[in-house]
Amino acid sequence: MNKYGAQAMQHWKTHAPERYKLIENPTRFFTELGMEAEGQITELARQIETNRPLLLAKTPSSRETYIKDVAHRMTALRIAEEVVMQQLAWVTDPSLPLDEARQEWNQTSPNDENLIMWAERRQDAPDLMPSTVDLEQKAKDWAVPLWFLEGMVEAEIPRQYLEEHQSLLAEAATIRFLREVH
Repeated sequence: MNKYGAQAMQHWKTHAPERYKLIENPTRFFTELGMEAEGQITELARQIETNRPLLLAKTPSSRETYIKDVAHRMTALRIAEEVVMQQLAWVTDPSLPLDEARQEWNQTSPNDENLIMWAERRQDAPDLMPSTVDLEQKAKDWAVPLWFLEGMVEAEIPRQYLEEHQSLLAEAATIRFLREVH
């Protein structure tokens, strides 16, 4: 089990002992959670590091630039750890009943408005359409089919397209919620 799984396990033992006891195989559960967190942290840190406005001017002979680069990488990693662990493990009250947990999740999770803004940005900059891999990851993250995201970007009015597919989005939200409370 990696450090993220161990941190999550300790958090649940402390803050949700009853819910922790219900986990059939805690070692496996938190090992998998830790691996998922590590993968997401690595990817998010990479995205933060490669964000064009944040890139440092690198010159091979500059010791100061090297130190800034290391500091930038460490900062990106810490930000990514905080974001991912907040989403995956640091539940404010992990022992909530399922219906209350769902209400809390609905209030704190990214909402459908984020998808609309994403589609509108893609329409404004069609040459910046994400790669197939990125698109597949977004579909996986949002628990929607790939065709849905493609259709949303191609729709004349993304908000209307989203409204026409509310049942699909409701089902996707349930899947995302269950992933998190798993």
